[in-house]
Amino acid sequence: MKRIALTLIVGAAVALAGCSDGTSDSLSNGNNNGVLGGNPNGTAGGEDTTFDHANDPGAAAPGADTNPPTEAPVVKVVGSPEVTSRLHACGKLTVASLGTMLTSRGLTGAGTRPAGALSGQAIYMQGTTAAALGAANYNGRVPEAPFASTSSMAKVFDIFTMASYDPIAATWAAPACPGVKVIGTDGKFTKDGITCLMGKPARDEHVAIANDAIAKNPTDGAKIAIAALLSAAHTCQ
Repeated sequence: MKRIALTLIVGAAVALAGCSDGTSDSLSNGNNNGVLGGNPNGTAGGEDTTFDHANDPGAAAPGADTNPPTEAPVVKVVGSPEVTSRLHACGKLTVASLGTMLTSRGLTGAGTRPAGALSGQAIYMQGTTAAALGAANYNGRVPEAPFASTSSMAKVFDIFTMASYDPIAATWAAPACPGVKVIGTDGKFTKDGITCLMGKPARDEHVAIANDAIAKNPTDGAKIAIAALLSAAHTCQ
């Protein structure tokens, strides 16, 4: 009986404590409205010891600089990093696309090269070229590289440099550009021929710079200009 009575007394004391005014509650600091410390923005650990997140999602973080530095002049000229990354970043031609481009533009080795020199297409067809260009390794379950490496860029430049001998040949013909000649009867570049090589409309500036190369170097200027045009149009350089 004494044990039962003692249990009833303890239960009553707990019930009475729950109905008290809460002035001795150290957790709520005497506040019985369910608000810690009486501060709607307060935290259990206190604002001095716990990070106080802003309740407004659009508000600046506590202590944030509300006066950010102005944009540098160079950013206004070239654009923000987000813009320049979209404008200037580019992948590479796939190995198959490069081969198709060489064939469709008549860069198949018809030009006259120094003795023992390979044509651009012959370099492309070499067994080690595909791997250097980042081709897929199906046995190793490795996909084709989406971006060019230093070695693949060097290989592409080699291909374009040796392919530059083909368009200056009198017999040159491109399946993708029937009836077009890169070098006209006057010994100068034609706009249609440059357009064919680049795969996009040539501008007067392209023609002028290419013809300037011929004027400065009648022997190799045309080949240098063609190699530069191919590299500029089909790579990131």
